Amino acid sequence: MKRFDEDFRTKLYDAIKKIEDNSLTEIVVIIKPSSGKYRDIPVWSGAIIAGLLYTFFMFSHIEFDVYLIYAFTILSFFVVWSLVSATNFIQKLFVKKSRKQKNVEIRARAIFQKGGIRFTQERIGVLFYVSLLEKIVFILPDRGAEHSIPDEEWKNMRSDFQTIFKADDIAAELLQKLDNWQPVFAKYIPPVENDINELPDDLEVNL
Repeated sequence: MKRFDEDFRTKLYDAIKKIEDNSLTEIVVIIKPSSGKYRDIPVWSGAIIAGLLYTFFMFSHIEFDVYLIYAFTILSFFVVWSLVSATNFIQKLFVKKSRKQKNVEIRARAIFQKGGIRFTQERIGVLFYVSLLEKIVFILPDRGAEHSIPDEEWKNMRSDFQTIFKADDIAAELLQKLDNWQPVFAKYIPPVENDINELPDDLEVNL
């Protein structure tokens, strides 16, 4: 995740601070390479290619040595398995959208619980979980924040953040979206005197 370097982290914390200085909201942004292993995809890919190659050998008009058939069939499986395992692009093509969305939601909710985002005094924590392989931004507000901001605003926010993956620079676009939505948090969840930052801006949760 080279584009999410230390310079990005500094800018991210500044963006979070700007929201929290003008709102009671507690913002947490967590970025992960993926939300699932999808280990079955390389196995199925290898099995399909090996099966097709074996079928070719069996029904071809050319006679092949039985040991050659055996060796090439096995080899094709492991070659394809290795390539697909090492290539996120291929995995993204074969994983269903519904499966990716489910994995992202499960991971986001687990982070929300384990990271203690649900333990703010006013229940106003909001998690922005960015899963890069799946190209999904999952926004999970705690009860207080969810009820304070109208449903239509949440709907628009989720739709807007999802467009970051269309940008050439995802990191910069994410920062811009946070800045764009800062006034909404300020409007519906205004700050109070002597507000304490209850969640660390650099929260990292390993599951």
